[in-house]
Amino acid sequence: MKKYLLIFISLLFLSACGKEQDVEEEIITTPPTDETVAPPENTPSEKAENLSDYFMPDKSIAQFKGEGNEYASYTLTTQRIGDYVVTYEDNGGTVVQKMYNIQDDKISLIAENAEAYDAKSPTLAELESMKEIEIYLGTPFEVGTEFNGWKITSVTATLETGLQTFEDVIVMEKIDEQGFTNRKYFAKKFGEIKREFIMQEGNEQFIVSSTIESIK
Repeated sequence: MKKYLLIFISLLFLSACGKEQDVEEEIITTPPTDETVAPPENTPSEKAENLSDYFMPDKSIAQFKGEGNEYASYTLTTQRIGDYVVTYEDNGGTVVQKMYNIQDDKISLIAENAEAYDAKSPTLAELESMKEIEIYLGTPFEVGTEFNGWKITSVTATLETGLQTFEDVIVMEKIDEQGFTNRKYFAKKFGEIKREFIMQEGNEQFIVSSTIESIK
């Protein structure tokens, strides 16, 4: 009996040693892994904004309702030329022509002409030769982003207008040298849909605003 027990224990010992050897061999032959895992590229949160979406459609005419001043109401005509946009703002008193360059990370104002009653549409070559005057809209679209004296204060605002109710509106704010507050509101697929000028005089607040009302 003792003889058989001794043989059985020996077989168990040999089996355990064999398993131990296999595990040891696996550990030795397993190549080391790099603990640093590269983040996936082009995740949805990292995708760049298509800044072309922040202007009205080509050849569109939008009507803005003004409050607080007779010249706050205006019509906005939009023309797209490649990566450039030309707008004509007519408030009944004057026509202002503005030109913009759409880039990957910002929109630049490259020209602004007042009293542009008979202004001609610029050529692409003329637009390409123009230099940046200032940043009109900068990225990233996050609260706290600053450019040209403007600061993004919200990217999730809701704004009711005569056209529709907009969600996820970008709100920008700037306080000028006189302490007056200026705000702009941007919506995707439309661009600037509202602007405000706020002046505080004692306990009274004077507000001039222009809000989109229709587009065709």
